[in-house]
Amino acid sequence: MEKGFSQTQAKRVLDMFRATSNAAHELGVGSQLIEDTSFAGDTIIIQGQKVANFGLCSYLGLGTDERVIAGAVDAAQRFGTSYSSSIAYTALGMYGDLSERLEGMLGAPVILAATTTLAHLAALPVLVRGGDTVYVDGQAHASLLAVNPTLVSNGAHVEVVPHNDVDELDRRLSDSDRSGASWFITDGLFSMHGDTVPVERVHRLLEKHPHLHVYCDDAHGFGWSGKHGCGTYLGRAGWHDRLVIAVGLAKSFGTMGGVVATPNEDFIDMINLTGSPLVFGGPIPPPMLGASIASADIHLSEELPGLQQQLDRRIKFVNAFSDSIGLPLAAFDETPLWFIEVGASKKVLEGLSMMKTAGFFVNGAVFPVVPRNHGGLRFTVTNYNPLSQIEAMLVELKRVWLALSAETGFEIDLTGDIVTDAGHRDNTDERFQP
Repeated sequence: MEKGFSQTQAKRVLDMFRATSNAAHELGVGSQLIEDTSFAGDTIIIQGQKVANFGLCSYLGLGTDERVIAGAVDAAQRFGTSYSSSIAYTALGMYGDLSERLEGMLGAPVILAATTTLAHLAALPVLVRGGDTVYVDGQAHASLLAVNPTLVSNGAHVEVVPHNDVDELDRRLSDSDRSGASWFITDGLFSMHGDTVPVERVHRLLEKHPHLHVYCDDAHGFGWSGKHGCGTYLGRAGWHDRLVIAVGLAKSFGTMGGVVATPNEDFIDMINLTGSPLVFGGPIPPPMLGASIASADIHLSEELPGLQQQLDRRIKFVNAFSDSIGLPLAAFDETPLWFIEVGASKKVLEGLSMMKTAGFFVNGAVFPVVPRNHGGLRFTVTNYNPLSQIEAMLVELKRVWLALSAETGFEIDLTGDIVTDAGHRDNTDERFQP
């Protein structure tokens, strides 16, 4: 496991992050309660100002689909707002209905959890055994990192590998003299920069190293990508018997819940029987089960390719227009999520405020979520956003980026030293892991 901060350093980091978060709240660019009385789709109201929303992850726009809403209402009318029992005892029949549909989408047996994070916490401590080696991608989602301490306490060895560096992963797998299994934990679509894992190369590693297993969180790729919305990983490489996929229903799918899928039925049985959040936690509420069944029916229908094509036009437009105006996006992968680096936290807040003043709400990422002095503005597009709105936002983002690029900003190092935007040392792999 990579070296963490001392307690004193961790407190200083958290104090810094708290101050930044408070400033973001005061500026109306973070931790906001929207003031809309109903959801408009492409706009929200913050502090009395209507702004175009480029921070939403409902990529296909299914969160307001009448059929999905009707599914939630029908389930609530028939079963109430909750069915308060561990699924280890009893569960609504809708669990079986939804599982059957998700298996049709993903092409493998599934397990349902209340959230994607709980799906990870149910699956990984069961799958990874004492003596196993876990390699975690340097930009893996925080919900995956949260499981690391449990894996270590169970006797696994955990280490971070540089982001998307398949050659380095291959080298470590080849050089390892450990007797246990190896696990590579990664995202399918990385939630910060919008780039994707090189699935074809990872798949070749599965063939080369018979002790390797891959656990992929494809929450951001599920629904809008692949046949029946199977996601960015399965859509490009398909299944392997040592592959486990976790997906989320709270983004493109338009509902709520987490899913673990794998063709290894022994894994499915072990997780179902002993996954702590499944045995001891609460179930998915009936309205969300009903909504998810309706959303799954859409994904399994002939309608889905049209919805995916609508989003694809927007994705291609963002990449092409950004390239034409010289907007330096962190990645130009064909995904609905992008990042533009601006530097220190102070500059990120200034950029967010400038965008909001101009009528556009985008997300920010600051240290310790990203490495020091590598903060930036993150935006998404959905089927709610018309092309004209997207174009106007990108033009404004270019103007803001140019203004911020002319400024000098800095963070304070944990030692108290000033670290300029140029940086006194390489911080590109540094993220805070409490």
